[in-house]
Amino acid sequence: MRPHPSVLIGRAVDLYGMDEVVERAAELLTGGSPAGGLDVRLLGGNPDWEPYWFRVWGARTFLYVWDPRAELPVITGLSDPHWRVREMCAKVCRLREIAEAAPALVRLAGDPIERVRVAALKAIGDICEADSAAPLLALAGERGREADVAAAALRRMEERLDRQDLGDV
Repeated sequence: MRPHPSVLIGRAVDLYGMDEVVERAAELLTGGSPAGGLDVRLLGGNPDWEPYWFRVWGARTFLYVWDPRAELPVITGLSDPHWRVREMCAKVCRLREIAEAAPALVRLAGDPIERVRVAALKAIGDICEADSAAPLLALAGERGREADVAAAALRRMEERLDRQDLGDV
């Protein structure tokens, strides 16, 4: 059985140091070459897979290690052509509370891929301000997974912002 990504990335940090792992992960996320430096297998990857996976692994690294220098690459990754990268970057934004990503997350709430939309809705509820609630409110009264996610995200946003009126707007 393959080790969990947190274990693999921990090994990478032990071997290369935090700064190098953050720098290389950011390079991978922005389309840099996996050749040289950091062994992508330590990020959970396989050098023989499709190139978009390098960007996914770069983004996923930031679920386990963090440095504010990674904010811009993560926000940029929200516009990646491949949905897996967009989804992972939305998850990182949520975990790392990258509020500057709000406009991109609102845009992703309309992504053609459901997994990306769900990740964006969750992030909006957890890190964005009330002016980003429109995608959550748009699903009010709807049925299905996304509507349930949006309703829960709206409740979290209202609680976090100490406002109980967002659903009334």
